Amino acid sequence: MANDFGALTDHFGILTIVNGAGTLDDVFELVASSKTPIALSRGDATDENGDIAASTWYGQTTEADLYEASSTFAMKSGTMEVDVLQLGELVAGSVVTGIEISTGSDGWPQFTFNGTLGAETIVAPTACTNKFTMPDGLTVLGVRRAQLLGFTIDEGCRLTGSSLSASVDLASQADGLGEPVAHGVSGGVMTGTAELVGITAAPAWTVTLADASETQVPGADEGQAAYHTGSGAYEIILTRDASA
Repeated sequence: MANDFGALTDHFGILTIVNGAGTLDDVFELVASSKTPIALSRGDATDENGDIAASTWYGQTTEADLYEASSTFAMKSGTMEVDVLQLGELVAGSVVTGIEISTGSDGWPQFTFNGTLGAETIVAPTACTNKFTMPDGLTVLGVRRAQLLGFTIDEGCRLTGSSLSASVDLASQADGLGEPVAHGVSGGVMTGTAELVGITAAPAWTVTLADASETQVPGADEGQAAYHTGSGAYEIILTRDASA
């Protein structure tokens, strides 16, 4: 098959992550991928009329180009514990800043990994790790089904969708020419959500994930000639991995 057709590249090496007795290659299928150069910024000098008299573009490094990247996988079978996944600098220069997991009654679970590539020459912290592990107690099945991810639902309603969204902040220090020379990862947090429909009772849930805080109680959206729906949300702070 031609190498310019279809989703081909696992930018962050996700398929090699150990999952039980195998790797995620056993249960994941790559379905979308992208890699885009990070846009340059511009510094201007203006004249007496406020017009731009000179400009300089900056932001990339002289040693390597920086990219924003994304890879999306469908979970086609099997079982995985979410805590096999990490955010942050998984290998030198490859930083996962976001993980999105979604399940629904209309398709198989989808996992999207977002981040940056090309920072191998930029100094990373040495006093602490640059990784955050996803919480334990969350299991995803490779089936076409909306799944309970850190919560239960009350009798009389049904689950139609759920998601987990984790992120970290990537900060950088630039030199006098605006080129990044150091970076660090911090501020790990994850949000969980549920989409509910009422059948014989109002949408309601209970958050069960340890250390998570409910941030939104399911409300009630009363559409015309439609069953009532509601959505809930919780958050959990991610702890930086211990140094090796």
